[in-house]
Amino acid sequence: MATKKYQKIHFPLNKLKGREFLSRPIGCKAIGFSLVRFKPGEGANHFHRHQVQEEIYMAVKGTGTIILDGRRHSMPEGTVVRVAPSANRAIGNDSKRDAVFLVMGGIPPKKFPPGGRTLFGDGIPDRSRVPKWGKR
Repeated sequence: MATKKYQKIHFPLNKLKGREFLSRPIGCKAIGFSLVRFKPGEGANHFHRHQVQEEIYMAVKGTGTIILDGRRHSMPEGTVVRVAPSANRAIGNDSKRDAVFLVMGGIPPKKFPPGGRTLFGDGIPDRSRVPKWGKR
């Protein structure tokens, strides 16, 4: 069976309720990506890092926040942050308006896919540390 050379989907941001994993619906083989919407004061419920997966976080709409190894960084719309696998991270929304992130990651194809419900499944959660989010 021949593999498609390209695929296109349309996902209106106003339809995004929480998190949408879009890699599999569009047929990605070595890139994971999702869209995530956080309402004011919401965010990830734990920190995490990865074994091999580098990630990119982009603030697509509004102003979000990313916490990297314990330091908070504001992410105004259009901000892009690259995060190495070993950095502990969490994203959320400390602002007064909704924030939407595009989250992307990739790993060497020979490691694809380790499994899990996400594309790569190499995440290492730290559920003992819960980020605090608030409207600022």
